Amino acid sequence: MKGEAVPPGSQQRHGLKPLTLVAMIIVAIFSVWFSQIPNAPWSMRYEDDAENFLATQLDWITGAAKKQQKLPPGACFWQQGSLIKGIPTGPSEPNCKFQVRDPEFLEILGSAPELKLVAKTDAHEGGVYHPDNNEFYFSSSRHTVSYTTLVTSSDEKPSAGEQNTEVKKISLSTGEVTTVFPVTDVANGMVLDKDGHLLICQQGQGKKPGYIQRVDVKTLNTSIVADNWFGVPFNSPNDVVVKSDGTIWFTDPVYARAQGFKSKVHVEGQLYRIRQDGVVDAMASNFQRPNGLAFSEDEKRLYLTDTGFLKGEEYDNEMRHHIYVYEVRRDGTLSSRRLLASVGIYDGSAPGLGLPDGIKVDTKGRIYVGSPDGVQGWCSFNLYHGHQSTVICPLVYCMPAC
Repeated sequence: MKGEAVPPGSQQRHGLKPLTLVAMIIVAIFSVWFSQIPNAPWSMRYEDDAENFLATQLDWITGAAKKQQKLPPGACFWQQGSLIKGIPTGPSEPNCKFQVRDPEFLEILGSAPELKLVAKTDAHEGGVYHPDNNEFYFSSSRHTVSYTTLVTSSDEKPSAGEQNTEVKKISLSTGEVTTVFPVTDVANGMVLDKDGHLLICQQGQGKKPGYIQRVDVKTLNTSIVADNWFGVPFNSPNDVVVKSDGTIWFTDPVYARAQGFKSKVHVEGQLYRIRQDGVVDAMASNFQRPNGLAFSEDEKRLYLTDTGFLKGEEYDNEMRHHIYVYEVRRDGTLSSRRLLASVGIYDGSAPGLGLPDGIKVDTKGRIYVGSPDGVQGWCSFNLYHGHQSTVICPLVYCMPAC
């Protein structure tokens, strides 16, 4: 109506602000530009063809150059499948001994990788190489045995009970397997100390606590390094490493109780350090089943696996299957714990969940763990943007025979 007042802001409601119009034009331009990027996920139109789907995702995830890269004999690429489309996740080819997820693994494999069977035996834990005689020590699988008068690594022979593991060694020169200790206090992880003596994680059983034992490999004389923390018995020491300053670090999960050869847990599973004067300190806690551990080459990081997924004799999908990393301070204490990896199964033998047990770190910072499907590896490097962080990339899977 002529002469009627126009309400304030009505022009904005019926039109567009100049800035809004400009923003819409920019979005439209970028939408067209993005749609032209080859092989980008938003430009892909998946069909039901499984082969096309795998080719597309392999191009995008790993890059076309990796897809075209020549692989050594026995190697293939690991592939991401699809549950909905019925495409398996795992090796891209049958009878694949080495699965490659990152090209850095090819540097490790070389041009002609092969798997060699060293010996057929009941090896389970504690793998440690002794260079003096080119021998490899290990502990056997746990089994039931009656007490005997055989040579034992138990410092109190009458305490050796029904549950037992043996300590054995393999000559890498001849392949011969010999038994070092037929009866133990359920020996588990092992390592050499700075003097070339063998340190053994003895889990203990019944009322006998777990302990760290030192063995002179030439005489087989034994001694107890530590068996308690503030008078509290260890649960079942699992894995052990020695730092360059001579301190001994080991994990102590509650597997002895969970697996039925102890009736009580006295303290949660923790990470311990034994100083050179014999004093035991708890260095980290808040685990489900602390297991393997390893320092980086410069000892500025400590890697630790948590195998809570294996509660005892059974598995629990709600528990952890993780690798953690700590920063090591100058005073030797730990800080900045963070998740390095949640471990899965590479060979497709089981859905999803892996079990990172023993762990090693090479001189280039690459991390390797033993898992039920074989040996898995990750590369690790730093990015500096005002703070330190870690970027990892899954590298490798190889068959359990390796």
